[in-house]
Amino acid sequence: MALTDQHPAEAHSTHHGVDPHGVDPDREPSADWGWHGTFPRAGPIAGWFTAFALFAMLIGNHRSHVEDFYLIGLGTLLVMMLIGSHLKARKVRRRARM
Repeated sequence: MALTDQHPAEAHSTHHGVDPHGVDPDREPSADWGWHGTFPRAGPIAGWFTAFALFAMLIGNHRSHVEDFYLIGLGTLLVMMLIGSHLKARKVRRRARM
């Protein structure tokens, strides 16, 4: 049984090279048949929701508070990462305007 290329270049690209959105159809075959983008706001929204959920788990009938240390630590780390990501993106936007 011979191995053949299941995705020949001529089968999934009517364009030659990179399309106007910066996606090379030869490297990303899904660009020809569907939307090929990102969700730039979904990550931070999910991060803030997760941080809120971690802090909300502090409410409860805990006998030992060991898990509270983990919840606080992970929630704080996540909030610091979200703030750092926001500040980094803001700095990049400022540089792009100048």
